[in-house]
Amino acid sequence: MAAHKVDKAAQMAALPIRADEDPFVVAIGGFYRRWFNLVDDLQPMLDTVATLKGTEDEDWVPAWSAVAAKFETEAEAALQRGDKAAARNSFIHAKTYYSLARFPAPYHSGSPICPPEMSAIKKESYDRYLECFRRTVELRDGTHEVIKVERDGKEAVGYLRLPKGASVTNKVPAVLVMCGGDMYKEDREKYADGAMNEGMAALVVDAPGTGQTSFAHAPESVVAWQSALDALQKRPEIDGNRIGAFGVSRGGLWVMRLAAHDQRIKALISCAPGGVGYWGTDEERKELRMAAVERAKKNWFGPRGTRPVITEMSEEEQRREFLRWSLKDNGLLDKLTMPMFLVNGKIDHLTPIGNLYMALESGPADGRVARVYPDDGHIAAKNEREWGPASWKWLRQQLTR
Repeated sequence: MAAHKVDKAAQMAALPIRADEDPFVVAIGGFYRRWFNLVDDLQPMLDTVATLKGTEDEDWVPAWSAVAAKFETEAEAALQRGDKAAARNSFIHAKTYYSLARFPAPYHSGSPICPPEMSAIKKESYDRYLECFRRTVELRDGTHEVIKVERDGKEAVGYLRLPKGASVTNKVPAVLVMCGGDMYKEDREKYADGAMNEGMAALVVDAPGTGQTSFAHAPESVVAWQSALDALQKRPEIDGNRIGAFGVSRGGLWVMRLAAHDQRIKALISCAPGGVGYWGTDEERKELRMAAVERAKKNWFGPRGTRPVITEMSEEEQRREFLRWSLKDNGLLDKLTMPMFLVNGKIDHLTPIGNLYMALESGPADGRVARVYPDDGHIAAKNEREWGPASWKWLRQQLTR
């Protein structure tokens, strides 16, 4: 796995477009979209997927941990020869492949695709994931502070980074980076880079129900994010009147929910926003229910023999869950009056694109920017190299005008 120049854009262009969660196919809009922009070369991913025997821990964890271990070895070799940049890059890749190995654990909110407790081998991969991330931080310039967000006896862990020059006499804008359902703060640090590149501080926090948090995945856990805003406002280096938020997938849902509850969010970026209030057609709803059942049947990320019996959610249950989260039906949509940058791929099998359009159809007559990619799926990972820098620049402009 020696470093070599790779045309990653060409690799991405060669992938099929398949909006689903099939872990045996590497595709645009598919399962591996989560990690596309965390690696320099897709080939190790493609090679490993070609040999996968299953998603159960005994098959899944060793396959991805083996790839990660090779990158760890490369990182140590780079350190021995004094090449810190190469070492850091290899540790980032090791962390990313351990992210695949530990996926989607630890997950605390009754996921139908993994058990509430990690097996020993999955816990080992998660521990290696955290350790490799720690090594990347050691080799990175700049600040890194662990922040514990607390409310009502519950806690979430986050990482705060400050741009060079931030001080009491030079306060900077800040961005709360909100993680999603199965990608954690160690994965989303790359978005902190986006904020830092624009001179903004960034606080990345594990989402309720995931990672190092005891908050449940529930609408009322918006208080966890409000506590994160409290933590940002207490910092003397941060201008508490210039705070934005960024989220992808479930993080995109949380961004909008928080902004509707808390006017301290002055502008936001939401990628693949769900929960806005688009109920969809009968056919769309049925497709979503059936797809959820197929995912649960095929993708069990737990020990062999522990897969539970899966039953299809009824439309009544689907409606009840929809109403728990719908901004429109909760009377929150009209409270979103701040500038918003919305982005997604049109071929989204998890959060129908109708949610993004509904957000555009509400609110003030100006201040909303959107980009929909017809050749991309959920979170528009294929096109992130375009919308990522553009969205961070836009957010800085909103917070410094």
